[in-house]
Amino acid sequence: MGMGREMIDWTKPIETVDGREARVIAHLPDPPAAGTTDERFFVTTMVWIASDKNGFGDVFLVNNRGVGCDDRALFSRMQEPIIRNTPVKREGWVNIYGVYETEEEAKSACVADSGRQRFVTWEE
Repeated sequence: MGMGREMIDWTKPIETVDGREARVIAHLPDPPAAGTTDERFFVTTMVWIASDKNGFGDVFLVNNRGVGCDDRALFSRMQEPIIRNTPVKREGWVNIYGVYETEEEAKSACVADSGRQRFVTWEE
């Protein structure tokens, strides 16, 4: 992810960029009418973010890229995203053939060696 350059997909789970729980409370105002071409328009979203200091958490207004746009963010000139879509955890099996200095060596080893299988997990 290019940290804040992608649009938030509001149909998928969100979290803070440091991994804390976050939930959408409301989208304000209503989206623009069909056919509106003003690229500066965005739907402000009210988001609750779990606190690492107390049990209550805080509420922020964010734009469609996850950047804060409430008074606190504007005053501090925070232009970095505070939320993102939660990374999707994936898992699967891979074949490991080894590390080679050239593409030719790697291709010939792939044919001669059946490889070793390993189970891996990753996020994207």
